[in-house]
Amino acid sequence: MTDWKAAFTTTFGAPASAVSARIWAEVYGDEYPAELDTYSFVTRSDLRHIAREARLTPGGRLADIGCGRGGPGLWVAARTDVTLTGVDIAETALVSARRHAEAMDVAAAEFRVGSFEETGLDDGSFEAVMSVDALLFAPDKPRACAEFARILAPGGRLLVTTWDFDGQPVNRPPQVADHRPLLEAAGFDVRSYEETPDWRERQRRTMELSLERVADLAAESGDDPNRLRGSFEQTLRNQDLMTRRVLIVASRR
Repeated sequence: MTDWKAAFTTTFGAPASAVSARIWAEVYGDEYPAELDTYSFVTRSDLRHIAREARLTPGGRLADIGCGRGGPGLWVAARTDVTLTGVDIAETALVSARRHAEAMDVAAAEFRVGSFEETGLDDGSFEAVMSVDALLFAPDKPRACAEFARILAPGGRLLVTTWDFDGQPVNRPPQVADHRPLLEAAGFDVRSYEETPDWRERQRRTMELSLERVADLAAESGDDPNRLRGSFEQTLRNQDLMTRRVLIVASRR
């Protein structure tokens, strides 16, 4: 199994890929939040849904777990006028997140190293917790859901985008067919569990274009084109095991 902390430290320590950005813009069009430097399949519609369903009031507190370079959490925080705490396993991601906070003029934001199972955040200290396309990499999803519940105040909202699987993808932590039982066992009431529009077509097209332009991507990154091609092909095979990409809204009991 991959050492995901090391892998993401390397990924987020490298310059952003201009080739990948062009691919994402081609596939997602106006739904691609290019200015946020995302490392996920998040769309503008997803972000608007998260900001609306978080039910935050000005001055509240929002946590973004698996925040990466910080863009989605900063976008939601700026539009809801709340304080953001971002958590990620990779310090290199947090360096970029702090730069993005300055560029987006979000003063009430902090970023710290932590994991899904051990965020290092205080009990009941947030009105909302979000996580965008990152729960896939949590090695212990029941513990991650329990940690979401621990850091949320009673009645607080959880907003997550992730995938359900009908099999175990290669070189990924254990996956589940449905996240609702885990959330309910952790102390949540699931308010909505919606499949996001056009997710499969967009993800597949993104990988297909990445394969077509693998030489450009390898030249840009200095990676071995054969290794990169194999990675994209495995990603496509793993995507075939996904049954749905869901946007989950749940409330802490």
